[in-house]
Amino acid sequence: MKELSLGQFLDRLASSDPTPGGGTASAVAGALAAGLLAMVSRLSAGKGGDDAAFQRTLAAAEEQRRALLDLAAKDAEAFDAVMRAMRLPKGTAEEKQRRLAVIQDVLTQAANVPLEVASRAVSLLEVASSLAGTGNPNTISDVGVAALLAHASVQGALLNVRINLQAIKDPSYRTHTAERVRAAGLRADVLRDEALAAVNTRLK
Repeated sequence: MKELSLGQFLDRLASSDPTPGGGTASAVAGALAAGLLAMVSRLSAGKGGDDAAFQRTLAAAEEQRRALLDLAAKDAEAFDAVMRAMRLPKGTAEEKQRRLAVIQDVLTQAANVPLEVASRAVSLLEVASSLAGTGNPNTISDVGVAALLAHASVQGALLNVRINLQAIKDPSYRTHTAERVRAAGLRADVLRDEALAAVNTRLK
């Protein structure tokens, strides 16, 4: 994904190919949020505020921006792996057993990628919540946009986790992952609301 222009990426997203899809788009939304938060951190430093804090938010945003861009590609790769597994031969009992095992393995990987996207986007919402109250006032709308993008990243990624969970057989993994999905979604809602409340207060 890194080598594509924005126009090329959108052309691929709009094509009839199943990848890139919603999972990749969710990761890209998170990367966009991270880019905005990095910009706000840079524009807030040296303005009489807590420069050490802005260096921390900058480092956090840049780390997540790089990771989420990588995860955008990994999400598409994970989906493609599921499709390849579905096409494995199933003529004999042994082939059927192997195919089912491979499918379960790649489905778990396909769920783990958006789960990581959601976790990283929640971290970005924490950064947004911090910058909403302390960042350069001229960039406060950018913080709000970042919070909305990061929240969309979380919720979009969690939808992709849930659709993969439907086909995963391992009850322990299903239960544990469903709880992580629930917790991440709730945390994202709280952080988004906190960030936007601070943004709206400073826009009055």
